[in-house]
Amino acid sequence: MPGSGFWPIFCFILLIIRWVSPYETLPHEMITSGASPCSTGNCKSFDEGHTLDYNDELESSYFTHSSTSPGLSLLMDNNYCNPNRSYVWCLPRDYNQEKHPFTYSHLTNKSLPWRYDFKFVVEEISNVNDKAQTMSISMYFGVSWLDPRLQINATAKEWTEVKTGPKNEVNVSPESLRYIWYPELEIYGLERFGRQRVLKEMSGVRIRKNKTIHYELGVRVTVSCRMMFDDYPLDAHTCQFQVGSYYDTNKIVTCTSSYVHDISRQRSLQHYIQFEDLPEKDQSVVLPSGTYAACGFQVQLQRKQMQYLIQVYLPSCMFVVVSWVSFLIKPEVVPGRMALLVTLFLVLINIFNSVRERAPISSRLNAVDLYLVVCIFWVFGALMEYAVILLLLKKRRRPKYSIDTGLKNMFHSNNGEMAKCTQASSNELELQSPIIRRPKKSLQDEDLCNNTQRPAEDATTTTRYYLEQTHDIQVTDHVNPHMHAVCDNIDAWSMWLSPPLFIIFNLAYGFAYQHVDVDPPEPHQFQEDT
Repeated sequence: MPGSGFWPIFCFILLIIRWVSPYETLPHEMITSGASPCSTGNCKSFDEGHTLDYNDELESSYFTHSSTSPGLSLLMDNNYCNPNRSYVWCLPRDYNQEKHPFTYSHLTNKSLPWRYDFKFVVEEISNVNDKAQTMSISMYFGVSWLDPRLQINATAKEWTEVKTGPKNEVNVSPESLRYIWYPELEIYGLERFGRQRVLKEMSGVRIRKNKTIHYELGVRVTVSCRMMFDDYPLDAHTCQFQVGSYYDTNKIVTCTSSYVHDISRQRSLQHYIQFEDLPEKDQSVVLPSGTYAACGFQVQLQRKQMQYLIQVYLPSCMFVVVSWVSFLIKPEVVPGRMALLVTLFLVLINIFNSVRERAPISSRLNAVDLYLVVCIFWVFGALMEYAVILLLLKKRRRPKYSIDTGLKNMFHSNNGEMAKCTQASSNELELQSPIIRRPKKSLQDEDLCNNTQRPAEDATTTTRYYLEQTHDIQVTDHVNPHMHAVCDNIDAWSMWLSPPLFIIFNLAYGFAYQHVDVDPPEPHQFQEDT
């Protein structure tokens, strides 16, 4: 009959609902799970003599719905002790989240100052930003503190079960911190504090048998690092990670810390990295509001220099050495010597500009700038040395032929007059030049004067012919031999002095920028903890 298949399906759905929801029908005070503060793993609840055991699936179901309002109400109810229910740990009914645990120091044998214990599991230094002067750290941030108000059931078997956490510890939901006091902390020089998340926040809370609460969180922290780049790129820096109480001074709260760093997980950076304990003078910070205890670690950063040695220092040194070749070139070879020195000078200036674009800001001329400036001035000195030599050798040069003679030869129309003019020019040339060699062939042998029919417009051709025949006429400038010797001595002394002076400069440069210990700048007044 129509609809006959509807009833079996409807009954099957009812059975599923009944099978899934029996725990929802129980009173809240009977529900316990691994997420609740009173237990993890198996927890026993008593109601009219009946015992209920809850497995891991129920715990997962509870965590899934813990963000809802009923779940939070359930968690809050399970925070507090109930005389009708067994527990692993719980909070007393008069627990006040706003009061500090050290106000209840009478419940334990401890006295002030209260102590926070920090543990940092550093995965890596993910970035060192020279421009922003910051250091980014990826790590697990853990802090532990004692709260004597916790009620602990020392006989509960959960303290020894592996599935609930390490021995004498039980894992609880981070949501439990909504109802438990936790410390107010400050990270000095904090730029950014990012919590790591996958599906949920990567955090956890453990309750220890000695009433200690441990909270751990996966974070990526960016802290400011006060760097001085006067020695760049031969610089080294010390960056500190300091954390402490935000409100309470070191008379009320003190701290201890430990760190773990696996160097095999560290990515390659432009610095060598070394972790160290905080020095004693940095374990307290003096502020206008008081002196505060600080814990953490410091990181030594030593810049890797091989890249700069190959890309900057070695080429610059080679260019300076090449400039010394100009001392071996004769001063008379002006184009070759000038082209060599000017090219080296411009190349060094180009290297200097490219390095300045990449270099961080420094308070004065940094190390690589100083080296490049010295190299530039070294080549500039060779250029000025050659300029002095040219100045010493400079003399006024006379032309081979006067302008008047050329004009007369060009515009003379009579060949007889042309011959006389040419002879006059030759006589003038004898008077002007100290050393004259006669033409190979005389004008009479060429019958230049017998050609009376040559038109006037061929005067230019005749003049050119005469000049070609007198190409051996030379004018020699008289240069003092003593001046030549002085110029040669200048080149010789420059050649012998430049290499040792440049070697001495490089040795002094290396010793001046050799780092042994690097102390960070102190923006605050530091003092030893008493």
